[in-house]
Amino acid sequence: MDKFDEIHVDIESEQQAFDLLESYLDGYGLPDSLSFNGWPNLTIRLTGEKFNRSLTPSVMKGFVEMQAQINKSYALAKYGVPDVRKLTKEELDALEIEVTVEQGSSIVEINIDGFLTKLTQELVGKMNATEIMFTVLGAAVIWGGVTVFKRFLDNRKDIRLAEIAKDGEKEHLRTMQIMSEQETKRLRVISEMIAEKPLLDNMDRMSYDAKTQMVKSFVRSDNAQIDGVTIDSEMAKELVTNARRRSSEMRIDGIYRIEEVNNTDPESFKVKVRRVDTDQRLTCVVQDVFLDESGNKEALQRAEWERKPVHLSINAKHVDGDIKSAVILYVRDVEQKPE
Repeated sequence: MDKFDEIHVDIESEQQAFDLLESYLDGYGLPDSLSFNGWPNLTIRLTGEKFNRSLTPSVMKGFVEMQAQINKSYALAKYGVPDVRKLTKEELDALEIEVTVEQGSSIVEINIDGFLTKLTQELVGKMNATEIMFTVLGAAVIWGGVTVFKRFLDNRKDIRLAEIAKDGEKEHLRTMQIMSEQETKRLRVISEMIAEKPLLDNMDRMSYDAKTQMVKSFVRSDNAQIDGVTIDSEMAKELVTNARRRSSEMRIDGIYRIEEVNNTDPESFKVKVRRVDTDQRLTCVVQDVFLDESGNKEALQRAEWERKPVHLSINAKHVDGDIKSAVILYVRDVEQKPE
């Protein structure tokens, strides 16, 4: 019997969300339904002359970008492409994040309840109940959790320390203490979670771009605090220097039929595929590393000859869901769940 049987759970903290995610990834079940009570509520404290019960347009830009990326992630969940033009006015209204500024300070709270509610409704019929709970919990952690925000800051810090040549310029960044030991342990859960669900992987990329814009907007404040981490103006500017957008790539894993294999070009092994559930056709190249693995090249050719569908992991570059290029990362038999 599953660890949770016919149970409804109120999620009241980030720790509780991570406990459930970890439990699922370790092979246990999830509750049949859940609701969010007081969490997630991402809280940012801004200080500076202009920040007293108000926000400047430059700071609002960060929240506008977060909203735009949340809308894209919902469009992706609903239509399979992150094209917000497909969303109705009612959907856009329901997805709106609430940004509250506390009186007498510039403590900003971001509420994503509307998005999580709409996402839950949209996934019904597309996934089983357990997958829905896992995906919605994952989305809450990605968009509303402090651990994923700190992971972003940690990642940017490491990248910038590697990019900066002069030791003297690294000192300020080195002083930045970001993750507690407990939060570092959660990184395993996050990486396993996004590996398990391509939709969460794509949300994570979108969230990365939103966080880049938010930290960029902190440059105009004296400092910003997120769960005990203080980012001053100079640090904010340093962290987002050279930050590349990640949501221009997305995973489009699924069950595909192989329509044509072209190995005439020694430099590039190309495959034409058609997605079973949407009839979407793509021309993909196959990752070089992948070709070296025994049997994988043959698996694609066999799938073409036998006309049988296979599960493909594909990384695609896109503009609003319009695929510009695609790379096959892995192939699995349909019976085997991709790792």
